Amino acid sequence: MMRRFLNQNWGLLSVFILLHLVIWFVFLLFSLPMDVFWVLFWNLTIIMSVFLGYQILSFREEVRLETKVEQLQEELIDLQDASVMRQNELEEYFIMWVHQMKTPITASQLILKNPDDAAIRNLRQEMVSIENYTNMALNYLKLSNPATDMVFSERKLDDIITPLIRKYSLQFIQHGIRLHYQPIEAEVVTEANLTSLMIEQILNNALKYAKQKEIWISYDSQNATLTIKDSGRGIKAEDLPKIFDKGYSGFNGQLNQKSSGLGLYLVELVARRLNQPVSVESTFGQETQFTIQFNQTS
Repeated sequence: MMRRFLNQNWGLLSVFILLHLVIWFVFLLFSLPMDVFWVLFWNLTIIMSVFLGYQILSFREEVRLETKVEQLQEELIDLQDASVMRQNELEEYFIMWVHQMKTPITASQLILKNPDDAAIRNLRQEMVSIENYTNMALNYLKLSNPATDMVFSERKLDDIITPLIRKYSLQFIQHGIRLHYQPIEAEVVTEANLTSLMIEQILNNALKYAKQKEIWISYDSQNATLTIKDSGRGIKAEDLPKIFDKGYSGFNGQLNQKSSGLGLYLVELVARRLNQPVSVESTFGQETQFTIQFNQTS
């Protein structure tokens, strides 16, 4: 920093030195009393030193402000990059979402061409799908906004799970899926809406792949873990590490046109936001089990 200061003020320093030399030369040339010269010399030196001290303090403040401006510019660039990334993610998500929304809408239009009792039941099922995708979009916007406040409260798990079972009861019946569930009286501290979304996506996933099979929902109070298990087709080992990636549908998704690769991505987003880790175990062709770890309450 001192070298930079000297480079910027070498002209001023040269003037100070030259002024001393000129005064000294004048005193010598006209044989003036040297006592007066020394008084004048020290007075000038003191004045110049005070001035230089002021210049140094101003220079240090200037450097400090420049450093602060550089930091703010770097933060601004980071914020701009994050904003662009978030915008790209939003566009990517909603392109997939809109594409996926076409499926239940198109199915509903086809069903309405021949309305009968069976068609109405199928239409109700498609309405559930549309409602599910709408909730996914709304909650994705909520999750992607870091300023969104989360309201945590103590909630009984059965109050979250039972409405979901009622919502999908038609699918359980139509697909011949047997549900094993006993009301869970345990309470957890969580954000109820997002936890409901998390469980719904896992349950919806199980319903897709467990037709004519069974689904179990249970809670381990000692470890504060909720388990949703199905005896469906299972997940291939090579797909397991990627099933929470956005847009990844894997082998099972290729066999199911309703698989968007957005549901489990949303589950993982909620898990991170609520600090409720989710894990999955599966044996291909036999079963899949998702486990949500809730925070232990005292």
